[in-house]
Amino acid sequence: MPLYQLEGSIPELLDPVVVAAFDGWVDAGGAATTVLEILGEDAPVIARFDPDELFDYRSRRPTLLIRDGRLASLDWPEITLRAARFEGRDVLILTGAEPDDRWRRFATDTVELMGTLGVSQWISLGAIPAAVAHTRSVPILGTASRGGLLRGGVLPGPAGLLKVPSAALSMLEMAVSESGVPSVGYFAQIPHYVSGAYALAALELVKTLEQHLAVDL
Repeated sequence: MPLYQLEGSIPELLDPVVVAAFDGWVDAGGAATTVLEILGEDAPVIARFDPDELFDYRSRRPTLLIRDGRLASLDWPEITLRAARFEGRDVLILTGAEPDDRWRRFATDTVELMGTLGVSQWISLGAIPAAVAHTRSVPILGTASRGGLLRGGVLPGPAGLLKVPSAALSMLEMAVSESGVPSVGYFAQIPHYVSGAYALAALELVKTLEQHLAVDL
């Protein structure tokens, strides 16, 4: 069985684009997940991944709500796929907590799900600490499965070889692109000295996404 479960009937989708972001690694200042939480706020969930298969609850413990001394509820980490539409453009929003386990199976099942839904393009959103100043506009770096996919004047990342610890998001982008789906990534650079949420980066990612999709979000 796949790690995901479809929720209800799949809506009619026309050349849907997936936009993905996970919390934690490559989500400095919560910029990318903030964007997708807002865009997917009223969008219905069409697929949900099994948290018991993907998360280590000792490292990412569910949040316990205690009301008047009574154990009231648990808020579990999750990964969901939501279907939104902006100016007639179908956008599938994949977001949640970065998984701890079964990354390869997660990638295989995600590629399968993208095929089922007829996804025409993959867009990763992220944010990374960098040697930039908060007094300047937020720079955006790009990744692309081939030349000519990035838009809005965004350029690919620095030339040469760069070795960094991978995020699950990057693994998914590679797996989806290897399946034949054109894939790009847009990553905001955040001042390395900033702690906490950084709304300016979220705003810049929204603008970049608007330019890529040619829609008003």
